[in-house]
Amino acid sequence: MKICFGIPSWLPDKEPDRSLRIERINRLFKQLNDLWPDIDILVIAQNWRDFEPIETTNKQAIKKYPELGILIARKKLREEFLRLKYDYIIMFDDDAIIKCSNNHVHLDYIAELEKHPQGFCFIHGGCNHYHPYIGAQLNLCAISRFIYEREPMVDVDPQKKEGFEDSIFACLLHYKYSKYEFNPPEGIKPIQFNNPNEKAPSTWHGEARKTGGLGVMRENTSKLQKYISEHKDLPKNYKEMLVIHKPISNKTVDGRRNGCYLYF
Repeated sequence: MKICFGIPSWLPDKEPDRSLRIERINRLFKQLNDLWPDIDILVIAQNWRDFEPIETTNKQAIKKYPELGILIARKKLREEFLRLKYDYIIMFDDDAIIKCSNNHVHLDYIAELEKHPQGFCFIHGGCNHYHPYIGAQLNLCAISRFIYEREPMVDVDPQKKEGFEDSIFACLLHYKYSKYEFNPPEGIKPIQFNNPNEKAPSTWHGEARKTGGLGVMRENTSKLQKYISEHKDLPKNYKEMLVIHKPISNKTVDGRRNGCYLYF
C-alpha cells in the first residue's frame, strides 16, 4: 500500500510568527521521521520562499505556492494525492503534535489502514456524543483513494467565514460512507490544541473571533451538519444555505448551546 502524509502549510511574513511556525513544521517532520520513516511527506507549501524543512528519511514532495488560503490548499493537496497515485493520505496541519501511548501504537495505526484499503478514519476527540472528533479536525485523519476520488473536500471556505470545512467534511463522510469508516487504535492522537505549553500564532481564526465571524461559522456548520445527518448527503444548493453575516447566537439550530456542533 502506497501511503503519504498530506500537510497544507502556510508561513506568515511577520516575526516571531514565521520562526515559530517553522519550528513547528520541523518538529512535525521529525516526529513523522521517527515514527514512520518510510512514508512520503506531501506538502502544499504556501509562502515558504527559501525555507527548506529538516532532512528526513521520508521522501519529501514539497509543492511551493504563494498564499492560496486553507480551502484551496486542501483542494491542491487532494489533487496532488490523486495525481501521484497514493492509496491513502494521512492529513496533518503543519503545527500538529502526535502523542503515542506506547511504542507500537503508531504501527497499529498503519496496520488498520491496511485492513481497510477503501476506508477512512478520524481520531475521536472525546468532547461528547454530539462531536466525537472535536479538537482533532483533519489531524491524523486517514482517507483512502477510494473515498477521496468519490468525495472531494466540501466547498466551504473558513477564511470567508462560511463554516468549518473540516468538521462538515468529517460529518459528510461519517453519514454518507458509514460502512467504510473504521476506528483507529486506542492510544494515538493529535494534541496541539490541548498543549498548555504553547499558543499558536493568530491566523484567520483569530480575526474571525474578533469580528464575530465564529458565530456565523458555527451556525453555518451546524445547519449543514443537521441536513447531512438527516439526508446522508449535502444538499446540491448548500452554498445558498450559508449565512453571510448575522449577529452571534449562543444556540445551535436544534436549540442546544453552541460549542460542540458535529451531529454524530
